[in-house]
Amino acid sequence: MASCHTTEKDSTSKLLTDKRLTKSTASNEKEESYEDQRIECEKQGKWSELPSLPLEKIYSYVRRQDQLNMSLVCRKWSEGFYSPSVWRTFRFELTKSQLLEDTCKLMKFVQKHSNLFRHVEIERTLVKKKKLKKNWRRRFAEFLQILTNSTQLISIKFENCGFLFWESETTTYNDVYKEIADFLGSQYHLQRVEFNVCNFYFKESAEILSKLIEGSRRSLKHLVLRGFTYYNSMDQEQISNVMQYLSSHLPTLADFPSLIILEIDYSLIFESIIAPLSNSIQTIKKSQTRGLSKIILNFHHGWMGIEEFRGLTSTDWQFLQKLCPDLKVEFNFIRSSLSWREVTFFILPNMPILSLKFMNNRTDLEVAELFNHLLACNTNGHLVTLHLDWGKRIQHLSSIFAPFLHACKKLKSLELFIKSTTNDINLLLNSWLENPHATLEKVIIYASGDIHASDPSLLNLISENVSRLKLMGLNIWLHLS
Repeated sequence: MASCHTTEKDSTSKLLTDKRLTKSTASNEKEESYEDQRIECEKQGKWSELPSLPLEKIYSYVRRQDQLNMSLVCRKWSEGFYSPSVWRTFRFELTKSQLLEDTCKLMKFVQKHSNLFRHVEIERTLVKKKKLKKNWRRRFAEFLQILTNSTQLISIKFENCGFLFWESETTTYNDVYKEIADFLGSQYHLQRVEFNVCNFYFKESAEILSKLIEGSRRSLKHLVLRGFTYYNSMDQEQISNVMQYLSSHLPTLADFPSLIILEIDYSLIFESIIAPLSNSIQTIKKSQTRGLSKIILNFHHGWMGIEEFRGLTSTDWQFLQKLCPDLKVEFNFIRSSLSWREVTFFILPNMPILSLKFMNNRTDLEVAELFNHLLACNTNGHLVTLHLDWGKRIQHLSSIFAPFLHACKKLKSLELFIKSTTNDINLLLNSWLENPHATLEKVIIYASGDIHASDPSLLNLISENVSRLKLMGLNIWLHLS
């Protein structure tokens, strides 16, 4: 905007902004005042000369309150505020003051413009008082009812809504999840649906996904289920009951024929979506190949232990690859500790892992054992990105890493957060100088160890080797501590 104004116009704009900061938009008198200011500004600055397309772009980058302020600048900007492109993306995020209002102005805007919404994001307001939590749930339910009755979305995102659901009374929880299910069932063109930390119980999780495919089975391309289900410790009988319920009520991957990307936690939900596909050899003959090309699979600390899972098999993954020929997997394993049993449970032959992230603070497992298992599963044949945050000190770094990395014929990106000696780091750098990796493009190494006790000449040599690798075309960053 600055390039469109003279110095006098800038001064006028600053004066006008200062005036606005002391006023409220609540009363009709103030609205009349703003209208007078619009006319005055148009006379002095001709701000309406800004073309519509750049104006709409500016609107798309600023928050809703700033959009409101912009709409008060001149008549053309006010008209731009009501253009369909401005309301195409809407974020439902209530302030604490809005939660205290008897009549929420934001909901008036929603009622007026919701038919223009195409992309909606919903994020809960962090409040402690029960009254405010209750008000948020009420506004949230009202918002979904309006969407259900007035619009067809392309994407919807629910962010951090879970705790406000299951902290409420049982009847309120049931009402809220039913509003979500009914809303999803009313949508027929959703291409992307995202749940981040919503923590539904298993029964409600299954019903919500069933409603989703009821409406958007053919259109859905991207589904994100992070923190979708609330976990609590269960005995074997409870786990068996949950699995039995999910097997008869939860949609499987076959129910998402247009899905391209699935991001999901490793959970009973994930197993129940994937495993039934390989139960019958006839499924491949009856099914056309699917376009699913990426599964982003997350397993984090604090979740269920592997003893509570059925576990997928190599056959499950083999079948999935036949059904989805372009499938690649990104696996993110983030645990405070790592065991050999977990490694062999999750990483299997026929699992096409494109990207692998291991983050653990403590483990008795040697990194060589991990690499040997990856080689045995032929993970190296698919791997493009490797991120390793390894809490245990690694001995003989170069002799372990160099052969494994060269066995990864497609590897492009390597990130290491490790404990090692400066001498071992230098040997690894030398191995790349003597035998460059054919595909490796980017390397980040953050190594902690004996730098303070290291020979300065060795540190200088490491610095020289890093420079030489950069000259050879490797994008490398190294930090020693």
